Amino acid sequence: MVVLLALVPVSCTYQDASKIPAQLPPGPSQESWNVRTVISQADSEADTSHTRLVITTDYVEWVEEEDNLIQLLQGIDNKVEVEIHDSSGAISAVLEAYRVSYYESETRFVAEGEVVIQTSDDRTLVSEWIEWEEADRLLRTDRFVQITTSHEVVSGTGLEAAEDLSSYQIGRFRAEVVLDQ
Repeated sequence: MVVLLALVPVSCTYQDASKIPAQLPPGPSQESWNVRTVISQADSEADTSHTRLVITTDYVEWVEEEDNLIQLLQGIDNKVEVEIHDSSGAISAVLEAYRVSYYESETRFVAEGEVVIQTSDDRTLVSEWIEWEEADRLLRTDRFVQITTSHEVVSGTGLEAAEDLSSYQIGRFRAEVVLDQ
């Protein structure tokens, strides 16, 4: 009887346990496709509520970071659309952007990627990045912005404006004004 022994080389590697992450990087806790969200605001004096925002997006994921829940809304085939309603419930402005992030604990939205805001009175704002604070209802950016109305085109770097663009302040600005002749 002949017994053949085959030796197969075996290799072991040592990995320092301190270099292995304790957990995988956080991912979304939830995700959804083709979402339409209606957010209402209570009117305590009239014991009623009215629509405040209507958000339509191709994709949304919820990510938990420390003390904040963040909704990341992403346009894929279409831009994310946010209808902003005034206190009477009428649409005062529509925001479109490729990405919108909502920071729940701060009640703050950040829109980025070809941001366009169109108001009900035909004012149009264009920028690459806009922040909207729900508490004070103000739009802000430190980037280039252009606002077009029927009488003027104003542009500059930096902005603080009412959410319906009824008033705005632009830093380092340039304006083109149409005068009636």
